Amino acid sequence: MPSIIERLFFNSKKRDKKVRITAVNVKFMGVSHALAGLDVAGREAELKIPFQNKMGNNLLPDNLKGPKAEISKISVMPPFTLESVSPALPVQVEFMSRVVFTIKIGVPDMSYEGPLQINFGNEAANSITISIRKVTLHRGDRHVELEESGVTSSMQKSQLFRQNVQAYKVLSFGDQVKSIAVNKPFEIVSTDPKLPFTADRKDSYIISLYMKCPEFNYAGDMDISFS
Repeated sequence: MPSIIERLFFNSKKRDKKVRITAVNVKFMGVSHALAGLDVAGREAELKIPFQNKMGNNLLPDNLKGPKAEISKISVMPPFTLESVSPALPVQVEFMSRVVFTIKIGVPDMSYEGPLQINFGNEAANSITISIRKVTLHRGDRHVELEESGVTSSMQKSQLFRQNVQAYKVLSFGDQVKSIAVNKPFEIVSTDPKLPFTADRKDSYIISLYMKCPEFNYAGDMDISFS
């Protein structure tokens, strides 16, 4: 049996233990969002994390819907532990819908001051990486490579995204565009302005292409053809 001095020393250490979370960093699909920190008095912290599905992003027109976002795994970085998640995983969040996750976190049994990292991770099979080296526009014998068009991004399979192009170097004033095509594995699902259109104003050279990404990782070029 511990002595009175040992018990007093043990209780003193328990009272001195302080856990201060300076910030909560929530990471999803490679993007981090910072939430306010908190002080934890007990052995467990309860957090409410709002999650809104913007996988198609809010730049899509109203008539296009992005994919459902499936949250199949949530993890926390040491020295914290994940105790429970509500609602139970996996959870499918409809496009532009919002779910508030209640997460209980086990805190370290020691004094700690620093950030808490929470990862909203999908299974690898649900996400892909798109690496576009360059975007080239084509019309007849004209070929123009867009400046600074390279991009690397993590997406969900079949996610919709917007690609803006400045087409004045391949279109002449008065040209009519009847169709626009993109190389596989991408697919154009809509355009703004709608097809067909005539390049008869300054703003008609700026075209928004709403595309569907593939269901597998892709690294290569994007070729967009006007006819």
